[in-house]
Amino acid sequence: MMRAWSGVFVALAVGLILAVGAGSCSRLDRLSARIDAISSDRARVVVRDCLWEHGSHYQWARHRSIRCEVERTDHRPGGDVASEEVWLLDIVGDRVRVEKPDLGRTVVFDGLFWRVFEAGKETKDLEARAEAAGDARMVRELVPMPFSLLRPGLGIEYLGSYAGPGEARAWDRLLVRYGRESGSSDRDRAVVEIRQDTSRLEAVIIRWSELPFVGRRYRVELDDWRPEAGLLVSHRGRFFAVDETDKRIGPARWTVRIKRLQWDVPMPARTFWRP
Repeated sequence: MMRAWSGVFVALAVGLILAVGAGSCSRLDRLSARIDAISSDRARVVVRDCLWEHGSHYQWARHRSIRCEVERTDHRPGGDVASEEVWLLDIVGDRVRVEKPDLGRTVVFDGLFWRVFEAGKETKDLEARAEAAGDARMVRELVPMPFSLLRPGLGIEYLGSYAGPGEARAWDRLLVRYGRESGSSDRDRAVVEIRQDTSRLEAVIIRWSELPFVGRRYRVELDDWRPEAGLLVSHRGRFFAVDETDKRIGPARWTVRIKRLQWDVPMPARTFWRP
């Protein structure tokens, strides 16, 4: 009898191990499938090479969350205004938490619903909620670049290349379209610029509908790349307004600097529901 029960326990244990293994593999399979689904051969090669340069989607699939302590600077005509923020991204569940201690504001998104809290109380203020969506967009798409190119619902096309002065450097350009599964407006667009000789992502030109972007075009220059947990992560993004030819219009509008980054932090159940 004991042998029979031992056999049952062994079978259950093996089944559990296989189930866990299958679950971890399925996420990697989904990421690989999104690379393979890029219809343009050139775009697919550029994306794959870029991902390898930044650590590979195999390494990305091992992580579940990113927590960033951020200094965000608003470059105003009257002088710079800096604020401290904390960003938390649930990579697997696509949930977001943004804390703004200077404003007494916390933004949470549990995968379905947005909630914005002011001084601990939920607010329905439309402007605050619109700003929250813009904040979350930066957390979801800019912090994980280039791995956020593997988010569901994105269509990626090859736009061609261009060379710098004297043709000493050249960049490939990719157009990103947002489909229904992305959760973003289908009118939004992004153009990604990747250096040809290094396969490193250097800039993203965004046209997003949320505040503070509201359809205007911005060039986000990503630099200060550092190795983090097997991946290469940009620790500074500078936002410049650009014209229809993607040329800068004036100085930087905002600068976001990651001061501290942590991977795979605990995420209690209320993290994405309450302050």
